[in-house]
Amino acid sequence: MRIPPPLDTHAHVGAAIDGSELRKLGAFIFAMTRSLDEFEAVRPRSDLRTLWGVGVHPGLVRAQKAFTPERFRQQIQDTPLVGEVGLDGSSRVPIEQQTATFRYVLEELQRHPRIVSVHSSGAHLRVLRELHRTPVEGVILHWWTGGAEMTEEAVRLGCYFSLPPAMTFSEETVRAIPPHRLLTETDHPYGDRRTRGAKPGRISEVEQNLADLRGIDSRVQRIEVWANFAKLVDAAGVGAALPYEWRTTLRGGDSR
Repeated sequence: MRIPPPLDTHAHVGAAIDGSELRKLGAFIFAMTRSLDEFEAVRPRSDLRTLWGVGVHPGLVRAQKAFTPERFRQQIQDTPLVGEVGLDGSSRVPIEQQTATFRYVLEELQRHPRIVSVHSSGAHLRVLRELHRTPVEGVILHWWTGGAEMTEEAVRLGCYFSLPPAMTFSEETVRAIPPHRLLTETDHPYGDRRTRGAKPGRISEVEQNLADLRGIDSRVQRIEVWANFAKLVDAAGVGAALPYEWRTTLRGGDSR
């Protein structure tokens, strides 16, 4: 049984980190940015196993104020990944402004599909309403804490769910999410604060916790996560836009 490398679908990585340090992690990583300026700083990078997302975090006043649809539209031409975007119920940014930004993002993704990692803390229902209003493929609900009823609705909308170590101790949360929609993340350095030796891509604790709750081997859990990710990529239609190492691993090959 060939075991693929770890897959971390949501982490925060410093823009100045050397590419050799990322390679040493041995994982495939979605590196979120929180503003268009932050993405501009990483835009020239060509890391083999780290994908950098275009983000505008709903909790950051400066990022929201600086957002423009034109700049976002131009930046997503350079990546198959958008994140971190969404809505936050406790943000100092007025919810009207957050919603306007999120709508622009979703409308652009209808025209130019991408994988998108969505923040929904304290705003689960609002996020689902926006996804109803402007349906898109390739949605990953990051660190999802919505109840069973909202989870069912998110599944109907085609969403996937990425869970960090901090969330996988909750049997209720894990049981509510269909196994074929589960993905792993660290949300480093926020979602893995209690993880010993926490680093982006270090998702072994997530895998083990999920596997224990489901009564399966952690290696099987990793294989299932990659299978889920492959279905997400197909649904979003972004496979051809992924770097070679990502495409090779999705096909079950060895990218080393």
